[in-house]
Formats: sequence, C-alpha cells, structure tokens
Amino acid sequence: MFNIVQLLIAQYSGSHRVHPRRYLHAALETLVMALIVTWAVTLIWYPDEAWKHPKYITLGAFNFCFGWDFPPGNYIGLFMASLTVYFLWRYAILVNMRRKMHRAPKWVDVGAAIWTYAHAVSASCFLLIWLIGPISAYDGPIHIPKLGLLPGPEEESSQDSSWSSHTIAFMCLIFASYFSYVFAYLESRLGTHNTVKPMHTYYIIALSISVVFFLYVYLTQENHETSGAFGKNHPNAEECKEQPRSVGSLFIADQVHCSYLSGQWTIVANWFWFFCFLAAPYFTPPEPAITESYQFAEVLEDEDEATLAGIQMH
Repeated sequence: MFNIVQLLIAQYSGSHRVHPRRYLHAALETLVMALIVTWAVTLIWYPDEAWKHPKYITLGAFNFCFGWDFPPGNYIGLFMASLTVYFLWRYAILVNMRRKMHRAPKWVDVGAAIWTYAHAVSASCFLLIWLIGPISAYDGPIHIPKLGLLPGPEEESSQDSSWSSHTIAFMCLIFASYFSYVFAYLESRLGTHNTVKPMHTYYIIALSISVVFFLYVYLTQENHETSGAFGKNHPNAEECKEQPRSVGSLFIADQVHCSYLSGQWTIVANWFWFFCFLAAPYFTPPEPAITESYQFAEVLEDEDEATLAGIQMH
C-alpha cells in the first residue's frame, strides 16, 4: 500500500526521480490487497466457497486462492490483480533501461533484466487462473450467483487437466516473482552499486526456504492425490469423503485429514511463504533513483534540437 501511495504522490507532484523497485513492490501490495478484499467478501457472504472448495481434500487445508476462485470473489480478484500486470511491465522496462545506461553492464544486470520480463509475462499468464480450473468444470452443490451450482469436495471433476493448468499458472508467478527478488538482491550486491546489508542477506535466505518449503508441500499433496492415503484410487477414498470436518480455519487444520500430509503442513507453508513475500518491500536493498526529464523541440525542422526531444533518463 505504501509503495502504491508513493507512486501516486510522485506522479501528482511531478517528481523527476523514478525508483523502479517501487513498481515491483506495488505489484506485490496489489496482490495482497486483492487477497484481503476477496477473502473478506467470501468469508462474510459465501464461506462454503472456501471451506467446501473441491481442492480442500487434496491440500488438507485452505489455500489463498480459495477466496477468489468463485464469484463474486473472482470478479474482484481479476480486476485488482490486473493492476499488477501494469506495475510489473513498467518495472521490467525501467530495469532494462537502466541496464542500457550502464556502459559495461555486468552479467547480474543482464540476468535481472531478463527475470523482470519473465516476472511480467508470468503476471499476464496468472490472469488465466480465473478462466481455467474452477469455473467451467463444476455442476455440484455449492450455490454460486448467476452460475448455478458448483461442486463441493464430495463431487468428482471430469476436467482434471484444467486444474493442472490452473495450478501451473499460479506456480509460475511464484517461481518468477521469487527469482525477480533474488536478482534484485544480486543486482544490489554484485552489480554497479553495492547497497546490501546483512538483513537483506538473511531475508533472501528466509525467502528461499519459504518458497522451497511451499513448493515441496504443494507438489507432495498434488502428486499423491491419486496414490496417497485417501487418493481417488484408494479403497478408502469414499470413507474419506464422508468424514465430518470441523469449521474451516486459517490457522488450525482439521483433525481428520484425507491428504497425504496433514493439513497443518499446508497451513504452515501458506503463512511462512505469505509473510516472507509480505516483507519483501522492507528487506529488498535500496537502489539509486533514475532521473527522468523531458525536453521538447519547438521547431521540428531543426534536426539538432529534434534529436534531443523526448524523455531523457539519467
């Protein structure tokens, strides 16, 4: 929220100083705000969409996407998350522009520019999660306004491939955002300007552990969906579906779980990763600002003056 406000103030005041990483942090803040708003709406008016989500059994606990997978949360999520596309493409353009201004850019500067573009592309693909997966495949008991009925966890989905695409789009954003922050750290440590302090190094280590742990837990749960303790092909699969579940919680898993790992592992992975990414704007090394100036040619016939017209970056 703070970086978004700073960007708005800078635009309003006509400041010529541009901080590229503010756009990176603004993209993260936009996603966090989208999660908060969509979960608030879902839990207040449509709690079954989260606690009876078809993937609840697979993961053993909630997932952050459960709050915006179905209407009206997905309408809000799509609208708010679309703003991240602008922020990340703007960030990628500025990082690449700064690389070109360095007369002899190092390999880390080039790597940072490449991963910022990968991050921006992944954000564009991330918007597809509201088109593939949890909308077209279901016709079960959860009531969704204007879309009829969608299935709860006891229903079988015949379009598992759509779930895979849904998950891949989500994982690609996590993967690209992680490397984007890693190269932002390496750029500050090994690039033209060294602004790294010990706390920045400790943070990037914690972020790396959280991402690896998050991916391990989710891939383990997903890969054992068909072969785990209560996978679809297990003799006790039907028994698992009939097990009573306690009221959903964001911090405590149900005592009875049908996933390969206990749902508490999923909850720990969720919050560990979430808080690490939430802290990124405060533990990313600072960078020198880019000075942006404007020059206009009054007489376009004057070639010398016309070549200097436009936006100048320093």
